[in-house]
Formats: sequence, C-alpha cells, structure tokens
Amino acid sequence: MPRSNPLKQALRPVMCLRPPNDIMFEESFWDELAGAGVNEIALQWLCLLDDPANHKREAGNIYPQPEDNHPRGLASLGGKPLARVPTAAFHPTPEFYKDLNWEPPTMPLHLSSQSEQLSSALDMGKSKGFTIYAVDDKGYFLHGGFGSGTLDLNKRTPSFTDPDMPAMTVARARDTAKHFPQVTGLFLDGPDFKWEIKPGHRDDLWVEPIDTPENRDFASKNGIVFQKVLDGREYFKEFLHEFTPDYARKFSAHFQGALADHDWWRNHSKFANWYLFKQAAVEWSVSSSYQGVKKHLPHIQVGNSSRLPFVEALTGHNSVRKQNYIDFQQPKQYWWSGGVAGFRGTIVNWVNTLADWNNGLDTEQAANLFGSMFNYPMPANYPVSHYSLEATDEWFDTSIHDQTAKMISNSGGQEHCLPWVGLEHFGSNWLTASELDRLLGEMHSQGATRYCYFIYNSMEPEIWDVIQKYSRG
Repeated sequence: MPRSNPLKQALRPVMCLRPPNDIMFEESFWDELAGAGVNEIALQWLCLLDDPANHKREAGNIYPQPEDNHPRGLASLGGKPLARVPTAAFHPTPEFYKDLNWEPPTMPLHLSSQSEQLSSALDMGKSKGFTIYAVDDKGYFLHGGFGSGTLDLNKRTPSFTDPDMPAMTVARARDTAKHFPQVTGLFLDGPDFKWEIKPGHRDDLWVEPIDTPENRDFASKNGIVFQKVLDGREYFKEFLHEFTPDYARKFSAHFQGALADHDWWRNHSKFANWYLFKQAAVEWSVSSSYQGVKKHLPHIQVGNSSRLPFVEALTGHNSVRKQNYIDFQQPKQYWWSGGVAGFRGTIVNWVNTLADWNNGLDTEQAANLFGSMFNYPMPANYPVSHYSLEATDEWFDTSIHDQTAKMISNSGGQEHCLPWVGLEHFGSNWLTASELDRLLGEMHSQGATRYCYFIYNSMEPEIWDVIQKYSRG
C-alpha cells in the first residue's frame, strides 16, 4: 500500500533536466513546476544542440534520448527525435585555463543566439524564484558535463587523480558562472571507484583501469606503495572465493558489517593500502574541486554524489569525512534492477557471483552472507530472487529504512542530505509509481525535505502525481 503523508513539511525535488533546452523556453514549464511546489532545477547537461551537418565526422546523439521521452521535450523537437551534436553553451574565457593542459570546448559561432535564448530562459526561472544548479559529470566534461562540449581525448585519458581534472572543474565552474550567473549551485557527480564483482560487468571493479601513471604518481605522493594497492585488489577476489558454508556462518557471526565498515578496511593487513588509496584519491579530488570553486565563487553551493551507504567504502567515499569539505551530500537512491548502477541489480549480481564462486554456497546462503557483510537488512518476504518484481512493504521498512537513515546520519543531518532519486538507467527495470511512493514516503518519514529527481524528461503522469503528493506538503 502507498504510504500516507502525515507530516506537514514538504519533500520537494530539485528537478533534473536534460536537453533539449527548449522545454525551459516556455513559461508554462516553470509555472507547472512552481504550482507543484518545486522551486529548484538541476541542469544535468548544460549544453547546446547542433545539427550534425555542421560537424564533420560527427553523427551526434538522438534527442530526446530513449529514456528521456517527455511530451514537452518531444514536442519541442517537432514531435519526433532528432540527431544532434552537443556543444559548449558559451565561448571559453582564456584566462581561466592558462595553466591547464586541457583545451576547453568551444561554442560554434552560429549558436550564439541559442545560448542567449537559454540564458533568457534561466532568467525567467530566476524571476519566478527558482534556484538553478549545474551538474558536473565526474569532472570529465565529455558529452554532457556541465558547460558541455567535447574534450580532445586523443592526447590523454581523463583520470580523477590527474591534478588537471579538479582544476578543470574549477575553471568550468568559473566560466559557467560568468556566462550563466543564474547558476548558483554545483553538483559534483562522483568520482567513484567500481563496486561490482560480476565478471565483465560495466562496473566490475577488476576491469577498472586502476594501474595508470596518474594513480601511481598519486599513491607515491601520498606514501602509499602502489603494488600493495594492486595486491589488495587482487586478494579481494581470492577472499570472495573462500566462503564455504561454515566459513560464511563464522564470518557473519564475527565480522557483521565488515565490508561497510571503514575501520575494518583501514586495519586489514591485506586490504589497507587499496582502501587508503581509494579514500585518499576520492577525498583529494572532491575537496580540491570544492575548495577551488569556493575560492573563486564563495556563493556557489556545492554537493557531491556517492553510492548507497552499504557500498561507499568500496567506492572510495567516506561521507562522514566529507562533511568537512562539501555543502551537502547526494547519495544515490538508485534501486532499480537489471541495468546499470541500480542497487537491487547490484545485490543480485553479488549474491549470484558469490554462489558461483563458492562450492556448497547456495543463493540463500549467499544472500545471508551478503546481508551480513554489508550490514544490509533483508526481509524474508522479499528475497533477492524477487528483486526484479514489485517490492514488498517490508523491504521499505527494512532495507530502504536502513540505507536512508544511514545516508542522512552520514551526511550530517537532513539539511545536508540531498539524495538522488531515479527510476531507471540504460534499459533497466523501472521502479513503479507505487515503489517511488513508498521510497519517498520512507524518506519523508525520516525528515528529509529535498531530493534530486532524475529526471523530469522521462516523467509519466502517474510518477508526477506521486512527486506532487509530497512536494505540495
């Protein structure tokens, strides 16, 4: 049953938007959001869209993208998707990039009027009381980073331990604020180290190219022996192959929640260097970006994304420590299955892989082991084998309740917690309206007042109804 909304405070989304920008040109767009109690938006891809005919050897992407078909977006393109090339939304300011090795993306001259139109649309939003954020897609500024365009990747590969990456984030933030002063907030999306163990998965932590010159140099500068980093990562695979049923029971009894415990990783004889390297790399990247932005743009509010609490130690984040160098935190309530980065799907992958790797360990035992490893409570009436099906109320009362409480606590309280909420990604199973209702209901019951909804462009009427149920208060 959908949860009631007994509390008086509202739970409002920061509404995330993707191109086409044209949806913002209509005053009715802003009025629709304002009428629902929404007064904040996040521009995930602050870019312009150009005709591929103007770009040699560039076919572009299809807009709206398949998961983004919203009636407004489709109508703005004449009722059918079109191929377009994302480009920078402004001409770069040379002085901001003078000591960087990256060349900033440029805006084609013929798009100047489109840039002005976008600025006018944001002015309209500001005049109606909206706060506007830009999203930095992991600092890489590829197709879709804030102040978008395309970096020339032929000369070097992006790495978040490269000193130029947070410096480029700061430069792009300064340039964005210069050209679009309506933007007064910045979401830093990640970076993350990988967390999946399913062989060949896109987020397989052993496929991730960790052995790079930048990472080796970073480890050396921080007093970390890089070979021990590599050895720790490889030993983790061996460690996950050692769980006989008897050892799984003993591990669960003596090391409850070990893999979600920063102290366990930090003090482990074989994993410590791997863990410390990841923690140091993510902390340096995020804090350097934050401090650089604040130095030049002290009025800009900066948030940082991370994965769910149970897996953050694997990804290199430590939310409690991040309270010292970020304005608000954005853990991802991404609970879809069967696709990329959805955590019901991740849990299924972990459980099935643990069962595959350990003779005598069936999926039920593997699920119990997973829950113990990560201190992730699972109700008996919603086993992992049902994670592609509609969730039970008990799952929201246990698993979702647990992770929501931890993300709020780790962030330093409700006022510093602005979680992402999404329904799907890249062909996954979508959360239903009922599941979204119960997810928001759990967040609301714990005192949350804001979240970032991913994304407006794919919103169906029944989803919009659920969002308004909470946003109106």
